[in-house]
Amino acid sequence: MSLKKQLLTAVAFSLFLVTHAHGEESDTSCIQRAQWISPQTKQVLDQHALIKQAAQEKIVLLGEQHPDAVHHRWQLQTITQLYAHNSNIVIGFEMFPRRIQPVLDAWVRGELSEEEFLERSDWDEVWKHDADLYMPLFRFARMNRLPIVALNVDRTLIGEISQKGWDGVEEERREGVQTPRPASPEYLTSLKEVFSYHTHVHSDEKKDDEKSKARFQRFVEAQLTWDGAMAQGLAHVQQLGGNPLVIGIMGSGHLANRHGVPHQLDGLGLNSTVLLPWTLGWNCNDLTPTYGDAIFGLEAMEEKPAQHKPMLGVRIDKTEDDSGVLIIQIVEESVAEDAGLGEGDIIRKAAGLTTTSPAELVQIIQRQAAGTWLPLEVQRGDTTLEIIAKFPTAP
Repeated sequence: MSLKKQLLTAVAFSLFLVTHAHGEESDTSCIQRAQWISPQTKQVLDQHALIKQAAQEKIVLLGEQHPDAVHHRWQLQTITQLYAHNSNIVIGFEMFPRRIQPVLDAWVRGELSEEEFLERSDWDEVWKHDADLYMPLFRFARMNRLPIVALNVDRTLIGEISQKGWDGVEEERREGVQTPRPASPEYLTSLKEVFSYHTHVHSDEKKDDEKSKARFQRFVEAQLTWDGAMAQGLAHVQQLGGNPLVIGIMGSGHLANRHGVPHQLDGLGLNSTVLLPWTLGWNCNDLTPTYGDAIFGLEAMEEKPAQHKPMLGVRIDKTEDDSGVLIIQIVEESVAEDAGLGEGDIIRKAAGLTTTSPAELVQIIQRQAAGTWLPLEVQRGDTTLEIIAKFPTAP
């Protein structure tokens, strides 16, 4: 799969998008395995000099494709290399909203087992990706007593801003996030393309009219809140003093071309070094000069077959009155899309069981066998619907 296609299909999880060179044949010759190169010059960089310099910076940002195990191994390798040069490190994670911070502190202090850590951090609710991909990073921090910082906000806030806009959400509900820096014109162009691929956005809202423009503006404000919250979280660590190296772990879409979090950090007067993974086989025509400060070539290793977990294909959140599970977003070509579920639907029951939290719904779905049907009771406006989600016989 080309990098461009990966970026567009990953928008439900992060805004990983770069400018595509339309009409050009695929070129994969820009980097070799285990090489660092500069996107600006396409020249090979000296690893020792690069890591030594990065270790002296205030903020280093490491990207990822969330489901890619090889990317996470690279993150751990890079963190250990930075640690060898500078042990005064704080690691910030996109994966956790700010309310989870006490749990992260308890984990680093050694007070929680891994099972307790994942349960109390609401992992299956706030992130949902395989925890085994991230546990080596969490273990490294705990082993070396490195502080972990929750950089994100609850998805409830992002969803609310998507519906109401930044100004439509009361200040006390913004989790301390200050007004983000406006997006650059280039970032707006990328976001416009991402927005056009959202299948849950009605076709009439993609037109060049006032309704579409208002919807897109709210979409932009939601993404800027996401970027701004993480940048402000990183900046807060620096403001506490002690001159640590703050490492940010997050999706590459928040970092590519310095559009997202780096742009917000620049607005706060903080420079950052952006290091990104590059899987061999990605189209080098997608590698823009500003993509990052350096990229590392990674082999697309064949992973052991993982146990298939059924997925409905939705982003969900709890309702304000805990009366069901709110659908925030529908993933393209998913079971949910095929079943006719829509953004804003509230799932009241699944398999005849009342669902009052996302965790309850996830547990029911993951018990679903391949090739079976899952009856759902759904509230859509004032109407109650019976919808059948049909899971495929194979992943």
